[in-house]
Amino acid sequence: MSLVDRQSIVLLEWVEELVQDARSEVVDAEPWAVRNGVPEADLRSLVHSLRDGGFLTDLVTDQGCWVSLAPAGAAELQAIRAKRSNRLERNTYARNVILQWLYDHEEERVQSLAKVIDDPQVHFYGDALTSEEMGRAFAYLREQSMVRGGRTFGGDVLTPRITARGIECVESGKTVADFTNPLHSGGNIYHTYLPNAQGVIVGEQQNFTQNNTAGVDPSTFIRLAGYLGQVSATLGLEDSERIELEQAAQELHAAATSTSPEAGQLQALTSRIVDGLTNAAGTVAGQIALQMGQDALGSLG
Repeated sequence: MSLVDRQSIVLLEWVEELVQDARSEVVDAEPWAVRNGVPEADLRSLVHSLRDGGFLTDLVTDQGCWVSLAPAGAAELQAIRAKRSNRLERNTYARNVILQWLYDHEEERVQSLAKVIDDPQVHFYGDALTSEEMGRAFAYLREQSMVRGGRTFGGDVLTPRITARGIECVESGKTVADFTNPLHSGGNIYHTYLPNAQGVIVGEQQNFTQNNTAGVDPSTFIRLAGYLGQVSATLGLEDSERIELEQAAQELHAAATSTSPEAGQLQALTSRIVDGLTNAAGTVAGQIALQMGQDALGSLG
């Protein structure tokens, strides 16, 4: 997660908390910037970005940078908290981020796994992973012969290192699950071409071409994500439900169009979408999307 993304989440949460405590809808963001070491110019840029995204409303004056939390900002925080509580996604992320971090710092003499945990860049949607989560993830990677390191009595891991197999995994561009799952090796080869596949979710690319050997046909998932991007506003959902559904569709699109789509991740994201369509089943578009989601899940066998 980039520094700006982390700062955006932290600022939104700070505004929400301060508004609740002070019982005032408008707060000055400059004290937050001072406390977090954010220069004034960066604060203005951050606030403007959040305002343009519909998450904050602002009133920048000579006496401060006054902001209030927009309904979309409150809904975004709810969606972020829902993601943070997803155990499957947290565990998957922890394994992948440990391996990538150790690869990036291979030339350093990392003394303990605590250094990875303390790095803000590995936070999961702005939330620090616990030592227990990281310890379990490291133990799994060690069982897969991707890392090595000594476990201490207190639960920390001393001198964690990435192994040759771990390096091979990172440089293959695959996730840990893709690399270790035997179902993904020697599977069917899919050659996918979809015109205007990205729909309105991501606008830069008109056509999509993918060749993958992961044993997953991504086309149904890409079509589902594109369809949701086009009809989400017509499903009659509450703002928080719509935002969560659109976020899940964007994540599904990214996962399905990656170099090596992971079946487990596609299943988890599509299940999340199907659950999110429950309140939209009364609309024609919702029924179509629900059927597309069920068909996509069925394609995984």
